[in-house]
Amino acid sequence: MNSRPVVLLLLLFPAARPSPDADVSMSPPSRSTMPQNAARLDAIARAQADSGFSGVVLVAKDTLILLEKAYSPRRGKRLTLSSQFNIGSMTKGFTAAAILRLRSQHRLAFSDPVSRYFPHAPERTRGITVFHLLTHTSGLRGHSAGAGTMRRDGAVTAILSLPLDYPPGTHYRYSDDDYQLLAAIIEVASGYTWEEFVRRELLAPARMASTGFQGGDWGHIGANGMRSTAGDIYRWVAAIHDARIFGLTESRELESPLMHVRSEPPFEIHYGYGTRVYVRNGRVAELVHSGSGDAGNNGVARVLADGTVVVVLSNSGQHRGTTWAAYVAQRLVPRK
Repeated sequence: MNSRPVVLLLLLFPAARPSPDADVSMSPPSRSTMPQNAARLDAIARAQADSGFSGVVLVAKDTLILLEKAYSPRRGKRLTLSSQFNIGSMTKGFTAAAILRLRSQHRLAFSDPVSRYFPHAPERTRGITVFHLLTHTSGLRGHSAGAGTMRRDGAVTAILSLPLDYPPGTHYRYSDDDYQLLAAIIEVASGYTWEEFVRRELLAPARMASTGFQGGDWGHIGANGMRSTAGDIYRWVAAIHDARIFGLTESRELESPLMHVRSEPPFEIHYGYGTRVYVRNGRVAELVHSGSGDAGNNGVARVLADGTVVVVLSNSGQHRGTTWAAYVAQRLVPRK
């Protein structure tokens, strides 16, 4: 497998974009300016809420928010647009973006071996690079070996002590360990904790005031461990595309595929910067951020090539073998 980055600089949005200063947590536009299909979207979400879904839904097209609404569970705490959810592996997108930020600051390179940051790394792991970690091609056997460890050095030792199942760069296998190591690299390269660097370099510029960190051991650092709102997740995907926290070239890179994973005709599925990238006929059709957290929390943010953004954050767990967030997001805007 070729371990060099595959970067397709393809636009995910048309020319019209969300305004950099738009407050996407505000109430939806007035009824007089709201497209007719807003009622249809609400009806779809309400039908799922009647079947057990609870969460917050946000659907936007170009500069216009079509629907932003909370659907509370029949029993339990009432949800609002300000409700935070554990976003699970959606956190990986922030970790990957932080790595790209450090590269732009010339503090690291994708080709750097892990031994540059962890000099005592076992010899068998010294072929693992930053790019291998980004693309889940490190070859490390474990999944969240840092869980239960409070100190960074202890987590790094636990992860790098794992055997290799295949030579780095030759196979793809999704693993939290890769992104926990990336978080540790961020700390060594920046001099800040992972949380501090993400907050300073990403959350603050994107005006994500309602996004924070779960805290705890290294099982909740880098690969997951963040909490957010639907409005803030929309701010994040809009800020990337609008090139407000990265240059235009880097913003397009964050929306591009890195590693081919599988075929699902008519789509080719790639792994991107902590995301899944759906490619159809050689062009990026959709970018997907997704994750599952504790207490039944799960989330999906879909960014479609026609300018549609669908964000669903849920606390209602699984439905028919998938998360409620993914299930609802597909019914709101079916993938064709």
